[in-house]
Amino acid sequence: MRHRLRVLRAHVLAWIGILRLARALSRGQVDQVWVGESNAAFFAGDRFPPLGVGSTIERRWAWHLGPRLMYSIARDGFKPSMHRAARLLARAARGRDVVWVFSFGEIDIRCHLAPRVMAGGDVDFVTAYADRVRGLLRDLGLDRGVVMVPVPPATQQFVHESFPVRGTNEERLATHGILRERLVEELAGSAPSPRLLLLDATDELSDADGWFRAELHTDGVHPNDAGREVAQAALRRLLERTP
Repeated sequence: MRHRLRVLRAHVLAWIGILRLARALSRGQVDQVWVGESNAAFFAGDRFPPLGVGSTIERRWAWHLGPRLMYSIARDGFKPSMHRAARLLARAARGRDVVWVFSFGEIDIRCHLAPRVMAGGDVDFVTAYADRVRGLLRDLGLDRGVVMVPVPPATQQFVHESFPVRGTNEERLATHGILRERLVEELAGSAPSPRLLLLDATDELSDADGWFRAELHTDGVHPNDAGREVAQAALRRLLERTP
């Protein structure tokens, strides 16, 4: 019963956040919406949005979905409630110029993907993941969106009992490179509508050996203010060259 009440409370708060986002879109007060796991929240703002959907930096919003995997979204899709919310948001008259950025994959690399890939497994689920994102963009009434390459792994590991690290640092680094390459390949042949642009800030976020630069993250996973600005600068460059 307590679990059900917590879930119900989370859903109610999220819908309050969605309604606030709809109002902000209608008033032309939004430039970006980042959708995804915790990195989406920290590339858009300086902390988690209080309702799951919210803004902590002016004109940037985050839709934090919790610890969601790129793999599970590819397999199962976004929840029906997300599609309903997206169709609601599509009614906002001034929402067509807002940039929607999707950030998933970091948890995959850290928690389950590296051993599978090192054993010869593929990452072909990226194709289904891209299709799921396109589906949500259609509900939003948009003709394009942005998919971000996951942040590079760090030698300093994020320690959490609910998210055990799988694989060595070197295996996770190699897996990141393979997933990055597959995203590049998939989005290079992106369907014309909705079009998916690839936000790849890996080189800027990485040190000479490919690890997440220590001065750009707080815990081996989440960007700090400097890391967020690196990603924001990369996003600005991407949008400038792909009008």
